[in-house]
Amino acid sequence: MSTIRQINGIDSIAAQHYRADNAADGQRPPSSAGEGSPEGRFLASAGKSLSRLITELKERLAAALVRVKGAAAALAHATDTVRERKAHHRGGDRPWLLRLIIPVAVVAEGLTAFVAMEVLVSTVSLAFGLAIMTALVGAGTACMIANRRLNRLHVPVSARVLEGAFVGILTLLRYVSLDVQSSDAMAAIGGAALAALISAVALLAIEEAVVETETFSIFLSRVRAWLRRGQWSRAEARVASCEARLDATSEKFQQHFLDYLLKVEGFSLDEAQPRARALKAAMVKAEGDSS
Repeated sequence: MSTIRQINGIDSIAAQHYRADNAADGQRPPSSAGEGSPEGRFLASAGKSLSRLITELKERLAAALVRVKGAAAALAHATDTVRERKAHHRGGDRPWLLRLIIPVAVVAEGLTAFVAMEVLVSTVSLAFGLAIMTALVGAGTACMIANRRLNRLHVPVSARVLEGAFVGILTLLRYVSLDVQSSDAMAAIGGAALAALISAVALLAIEEAVVETETFSIFLSRVRAWLRRGQWSRAEARVASCEARLDATSEKFQQHFLDYLLKVEGFSLDEAQPRARALKAAMVKAEGDSS
C-alpha cells in the first residue's frame, strides 16, 4: 500500500508539472494522471529500478549534507578557537615546532657543563648530576628573561650580568678542566672558548624560542583546525559526488521515461517531453519540499 501511495503521490506531482507546462503550450494531457496513468505504469515496471536508485541517492545526498553541516560547524569552532588563542598570545607567531631547539640547547649546555665538572669532582656520576643542574639553571634563567620580555617588562641589567657571569664562570671551569686533561695550553683555551660560544648561543636560542614562537595550545588548535578542514573538504567532495550521480541518474530516468512514452504509450514527442520533465522533477524533488 505504501508503494501505491508513493506512486500516486509522484503521479499527482508529475501531473501538476505537466498541466503547468501544457498551460503555457496550450496543450492538454492525453490521459489523466492517476493510478492508471503512464507515470504509474512506468514506475511499476520499467522505471522501478531507476526510481529506487534515485531514492537511494537522495538519501545519500541528505546524509552527506548533514555531514557537511556538522563538519562546517566543527571547522568554524576550531578556527574561532585558533583566533581567540592568537588574540591572547603575548609572543611571536613563529611555528611552535621551533621550540624543539630548546631541549637540544639544554643538552648542549649540559654537555659543555660536564666538561667543566668531570675533573673537579671525584666521581663521574657527581659530575653528570652537576652538569644537569647547571644546564637546567641556565635554561631557567633564559626562560625567566624571556617571560619578562613577553610581559613587556624591562629586562634588568642585573639579569644580563648574571647570565654573563654564568657563562663566564663555566668558561673558566672548562678551561681549568681542559688544561688538566691536555698538555697544550692553546688547545685548552680554544676548547674553553668554543664551549663558551656554545653555551651563550644555547641560552640565546632558548630565550628567543620562548619569545618568538606560538604556544603549544595554539599549535594544537591549528592542528585541530587543519584536521577539521580536511573533514569538511571530504564531506563537500562527497556531496558533489552524490549530486553528480543524482543528476546523471535523473537524466537517465527522464530519457527512459521519454522512450517509454514514445514506444509503449504511443505519445508524440511534443506530448511526451513535458511529461518526462515533470516526472523527473517530481522524483528528484526533496522530501518535504512543497514548492
